Amino acid sequence: MTARLSDSQQPLAQVEIAAADALLVRFANRIDRKINAQVLALRDALQQRQQSGQWPWLLELAPAYHSLLVQLDIRHIMPDAAQYQLQQLLAQPELVLQLQAATPASKPDTIHQIDVCYHPELAADLQAIASAANLSVAEVIALHTQPTYHVYALGFAPQFAYLGDVPEPLRMPRLATPRQQVPAGSVAIANQQTAIYPRTSPGGWQLIGRAVSWPQLQAGDQVRFRSISLSYYQQAAAAIHSASARE
Repeated sequence: MTARLSDSQQPLAQVEIAAADALLVRFANRIDRKINAQVLALRDALQQRQQSGQWPWLLELAPAYHSLLVQLDIRHIMPDAAQYQLQQLLAQPELVLQLQAATPASKPDTIHQIDVCYHPELAADLQAIASAANLSVAEVIALHTQPTYHVYALGFAPQFAYLGDVPEPLRMPRLATPRQQVPAGSVAIANQQTAIYPRTSPGGWQLIGRAVSWPQLQAGDQVRFRSISLSYYQQAAAAIHSASARE
């Protein structure tokens, strides 16, 4: 099932039954901030219906790069009936226009600055990235701290936020052999994405730095990285450890 403005236009989204208690709304299949903005705008529209009690069968909404997973309460509705209702909503011209006009606009409280130390002691792949990009380490750091990154989605592990878009020269593939342990706070790159590992875990992204602390990010948030020295990182990390020990 698809939603469109008129028969002459391309479908805006497809609604599929993903499981016995879930639907998947698919937008254009590419990593793009405009498409992701449409996903988030639909999430917001559905949350309004959930909160108002219009659709009591809505349980959870999980946005991704170009899709939205809709979890259902099958005590209230079956997937085919929910699919029909969602398709009918997406066919409404007002909502279609709203989604088409969606942009990844930021609110002040969703723009986060995160301090990152790019010292080689904390960035195992920094030199390799610089060599592969034919750049100096300083140029790599300057490029990585230049953009305002967009949180496309959460996944892989709890609170693992996928950020884009990494500048073209820094887009590096995942490691052929993932590491068994990546320290919490590691800032890494995989193709056009960058991320902070929220806890120590296995991982195959290329490590470019280490964050001292970071907020709980949500899809649609914006992130800027600020380069800090090793001594600043060590002092900040020690202060956080000391504060945690006193709690």
